[in-house]
Amino acid sequence: MSRLLWFTIQFAVVGVGAAKKCSLDIPARPKQQKTLKIMRRAWVSHELVSEVASILLENVLMYDVEWHRPKTSPLDDFRALSLGEADVNFEVWQGGKAEELQRWVRSDSAEVVGSHSMLAYDGIHTLKHTIDRFPEAEFYQYLQTPQMSWVFASDAFQQGESFADPGNLCRDQRWNCTDFVWQPPHCREEVRCVGQVLHDYPHYSQGVMEQQIANNGLPLSTVYLTPLSKQVAVWNAFASKRNILFQHHFPSEGVDGVPSSAFVPIQFSPKRYGCNSTESSSPDGGFSCHLEAKRLLIVASPAFVTEGDAAYFAERFRLDKESYDRLFDLWRQHDGDAYQAACRWLQETGSSKWGGWIRFSKQVDFIREFPPMSGCFPTFYLFFLAAVTVAFTEKYLLKSLKACKRWCTRPPAQNPNWEPTDLSDIQRRMNDRASYTTPDFTSKLVASRSASFVEVKMALLKGSMGFMSFFRDEEDFCEDSGRAMIPPQASSCFRQYFHSSLQVLIYIVTSGLANIAVSALTFALATGMVGALLAEVRATKENNKQVDPLLQVEDWYTNWLSDMQTVTVLIDDFKFLPTFFITYMIGQDVTRWLEWLRTMFRVQGRLHDVGLVVATSYRKVNDPQIGKQQRQMLFKWYRYLNAIHYLGYFKLAPSIGASGDEVLQDLRTAGLLKEAECQQLQFAGTKLRDTLVSWLGTLWHDELERGWVQSSDSDVFMRKICELRGILAQLSDMQDLRISQMVRVMMVVVTNILLGLALIGYPTKMYEDTTECIQFWPLIACYLYFICYRGMLHVMFLLDKGPFYAKGDCVNIDALLISTERYMFHIFRTSFKSSQQKNTKYPLPDRPQEPAAV
Repeated sequence: MSRLLWFTIQFAVVGVGAAKKCSLDIPARPKQQKTLKIMRRAWVSHELVSEVASILLENVLMYDVEWHRPKTSPLDDFRALSLGEADVNFEVWQGGKAEELQRWVRSDSAEVVGSHSMLAYDGIHTLKHTIDRFPEAEFYQYLQTPQMSWVFASDAFQQGESFADPGNLCRDQRWNCTDFVWQPPHCREEVRCVGQVLHDYPHYSQGVMEQQIANNGLPLSTVYLTPLSKQVAVWNAFASKRNILFQHHFPSEGVDGVPSSAFVPIQFSPKRYGCNSTESSSPDGGFSCHLEAKRLLIVASPAFVTEGDAAYFAERFRLDKESYDRLFDLWRQHDGDAYQAACRWLQETGSSKWGGWIRFSKQVDFIREFPPMSGCFPTFYLFFLAAVTVAFTEKYLLKSLKACKRWCTRPPAQNPNWEPTDLSDIQRRMNDRASYTTPDFTSKLVASRSASFVEVKMALLKGSMGFMSFFRDEEDFCEDSGRAMIPPQASSCFRQYFHSSLQVLIYIVTSGLANIAVSALTFALATGMVGALLAEVRATKENNKQVDPLLQVEDWYTNWLSDMQTVTVLIDDFKFLPTFFITYMIGQDVTRWLEWLRTMFRVQGRLHDVGLVVATSYRKVNDPQIGKQQRQMLFKWYRYLNAIHYLGYFKLAPSIGASGDEVLQDLRTAGLLKEAECQQLQFAGTKLRDTLVSWLGTLWHDELERGWVQSSDSDVFMRKICELRGILAQLSDMQDLRISQMVRVMMVVVTNILLGLALIGYPTKMYEDTTECIQFWPLIACYLYFICYRGMLHVMFLLDKGPFYAKGDCVNIDALLISTERYMFHIFRTSFKSSQQKNTKYPLPDRPQEPAAV
């Protein structure tokens, strides 16, 4: 029983669908597989035009059609088209919509694709018998007189209808309606308005006729009625020869029993006579002219314009006055059924009328089932899934896991006004600053095996710095020789070098070069997708024919394949340019990278020079009276020089940070600056290093006045600190000394173009040799191509980032800082009085690893 009921329902649905099918003698065609949303308004002309267009789009051009029936004002139609809520409106009235056209259409959010031959007019009308009785009533000037307003005061509506205002415009303060009756401001304040204009929904020609009444001082009110109520009132006035003013438009189905010749429009001043012609959508606008007749437009969304056959139809779809009149006649004959009227009109006029609007160019797909599972399509899916999996794993999954791990293990949030109080706080803060590049699994695995080859990299990734791991104590520094604590060694060596094939392999897997191999695998899998698709297209070429008769005699696959084979020729001609670019750029970046190292060594060398001059200029460090004070001054020099060295990498090394307050707090906690000095340096802003260098000169002259340093050393000292300032500035400027971004971007573009050509060209090149779904050699060729070119690009970008990027050839400045501090420690204390007591606080290393200073 249930099955019988189901078949009955299905038969009924099919029967209704067949009844709605408009037969136009069109042969069977493939579906466009695209749904178009056509806007349909409630007035008759719009319904008829939309039905004509939908029948042609659905039954001739083979689109799926849906109706979009908006509940809002026609002013919102442009917005709906721009936002994709509807695809096309085949009858747009321009009256009162100038502002919306400017906002949406002329800003390319929607597009006017065509227009009808019919001119549309909307305005205030009266009946011909009124003009025969009062000829002057045809012009608005006579409506300004109280006598004429009383002519149109008979049987006035005391209130409008709530159903006539679905958009609630009457509640708007600009309308200020009372019982759905609008009055101009002068009628509320100065005169009594007894005349009345019957109006459809207020959102029809929204606010235009209200502006004409208000700005021309007409003693008329406007009552809002539903279209049926307004037509009844007009018909009664025509039948009883009463005088009436009402809003009416053309083209229109008219009023039953009232000929169109009985409607007479009220004449207002033409625009060229100096009246205000600026239309707006509310009664408080300034429009006062005659509302000119304008063409009915066809407006479409940007997505609709891209639909070739549909856009072609919309550009050529034209209805003239005769077409509108005939459609209205058929609408009356079919008792208001717009679909039947439109279908009948299309059958009457035939393709001689609407055939010129049609162009059908839909290709017959070679896919005979969905999803296609025959031929090489399974291979295509396999390559696709593999490529997506590899790309997703590389780009998102691993990064998400790392981000999740950092989030789950990060310490609780600190107070923003928090200041470091001990050395462990500094190490934590430096680790947070350096964590923009997290240690990868391979590096951590190699580091866990105590491999010194990744020691520098791990130090940079973790922000570990032995330079900030101990406190500089003045009392300890001023101790006699052999009693003070020697600064510890650096947390890692200076640079990493490989000496064996295993170390080369370790370097590859622990650097960014490993990601290139994974990316190359994605590229090779994408090549396999192209090869499988080419094989399937060739195997099914007989089923891929153009429906357009002009193209059916040609084998489009053969033409397309021959065009693709030209890509292989392009690769040979094109690959010289990216190769030249990459070679040139790598050479420039290597030179710049080496300049980084030379500059860092020169900074270290100039600090050594200044320290040597200062250390040898103090001659009374062992004097019983002033020796302690001179040792304290040497400790001050010691602090300043090491702080300057540390500030030289401010905003360069990630672990040091980019905030002046943070770096001053770190230096204060490590004992390199005092509280008062930090407060004074805060006023220097971003010039912390230069300000501290200037303190060296001031400190020297203060010591010179006290007679504690040798005046003969002044010249060489000032020259050395000037050289120090210059080389520090050069180090700071290294970040900006890069190759032009235009050249770099151009190189990336041409390289990616070459790789894109290889993605298509290599499977095409193998087309003549194999028809297999899996083409092995194109995969290998593209894999090697991608590794070579993207690998060179990656090397270039790593060199461009400088020596502080852990994924590339990196340098740990901790070794330079510690080496310089240990040098200062020894030369400043070299003349201190010797002691027989051994150093038990911090034993000397057996073999210090210090980079040589320039």
